[in-house]
Amino acid sequence: MNYQSQSQKAEFDPTTGFATVSGWTDVYHYSETTREFISATYDFICEGVGLPAYSCSDVPPQPIEGKAIIRKINKWVYVNDFRNQKIYSTETGIESIMQDIGDIPDNYTRLKPESEFDVWDGKKWRLDRDKKHQYEVENATIQKKQMIEEATNQIGYLQDAVDIQMATEQEIKSLADWKKYRVLLNRINTDLAPNITFPEKPNK
Repeated sequence: MNYQSQSQKAEFDPTTGFATVSGWTDVYHYSETTREFISATYDFICEGVGLPAYSCSDVPPQPIEGKAIIRKINKWVYVNDFRNQKIYSTETGIESIMQDIGDIPDNYTRLKPESEFDVWDGKKWRLDRDKKHQYEVENATIQKKQMIEEATNQIGYLQDAVDIQMATEQEIKSLADWKKYRVLLNRINTDLAPNITFPEKPNK
């Protein structure tokens, strides 16, 4: 009896792609949507049948760091692969995670801004000093307003005690301290932020 020690290899018509001889062959599968190489199998192909959809018999190239292997126009090609890496909008600086195979989209970069006041100049991030200064002025203005409101509340209470002659010596002194404090606050120019020193608040 004759024994076959090796599996029968499938043979294919180069024109139709259908098997002319039934047998086994290596099959390389790729994604229907991204066309990225997925896996390899060793399949039995019957005579008159072609390879499964979204597969081929061409051996994919070896993996390369930062590249994906995809099937394009009947051949394997490398494309950039930044998936799961952080990217930043060049318009807002907001961080995103790269989801798709291919180059980084327009208006995004892999360079991380160093602060919320950075702007993209086409090649790198640079500090927008005017934007930063405006932010500091707005914060200083809010802080000044809150401090004046607190001082006004304290002065109102103490002034009432003085007006009806119920104030203690300590309250009379505190009233003067709070009035001086409010005067100093009102003199602060918030446009000079962050180079501002707020006066020390009197003890209540």
